[in-house]
Amino acid sequence: MMTGRSASDRRAIFIWAIAFSLAMACSGVVVARFDLGWIGSLAVMLLGTGMVVPFVLALERSARNKGDLSPAMQRYNRRMILGSLIYTLGMFAATFGYKSWHPTGVLLWILGILPSIGVLLMVWAMGRLLTEETDEYQRLKLTQSALVGTGALLVIGTLWGFLEQFRAVPHVPAWVVMPIFAITIGVARCISWLRA
Repeated sequence: MMTGRSASDRRAIFIWAIAFSLAMACSGVVVARFDLGWIGSLAVMLLGTGMVVPFVLALERSARNKGDLSPAMQRYNRRMILGSLIYTLGMFAATFGYKSWHPTGVLLWILGILPSIGVLLMVWAMGRLLTEETDEYQRLKLTQSALVGTGALLVIGTLWGFLEQFRAVPHVPAWVVMPIFAITIGVARCISWLRA
């Protein structure tokens, strides 16, 4: 088993983390500002979300080089990528369907629930990882990252909620909790990996 991460592994993780973050931000701005039609918007959103793949592969390569990439973590990564793509597709379908069809009744509820399928898959993947991971130290690191993500979400949500109530900041829709949680847990895990 090797110890520590090489400088090239750290650099690759950093570069792909920045590329993924920029791709997500840019795809959000492009879809919001330009009328690309549904095919163009979907392509841009999937491109941004798809940037998670080289980022995860860089993390896995680094973990493999260090000797601590478990089969459970590899399965988790695949499940999370799938969940992220389903979330993106669900979010796109729901938003597009709502704007285009102006649904009511059952269809409105179905469109409103659709993006949650990807979120449910991601939460299930997190639970499966904690169940399948046999290394107690790895489970501890995963639990700590989840706690950081949950704590950050609670603090940000409470802070923003009061500022919004006092009309100091604009309203933010509740669905942003998943991206905030994913970002904070991802940052916590990256810091943990880079420090190892």
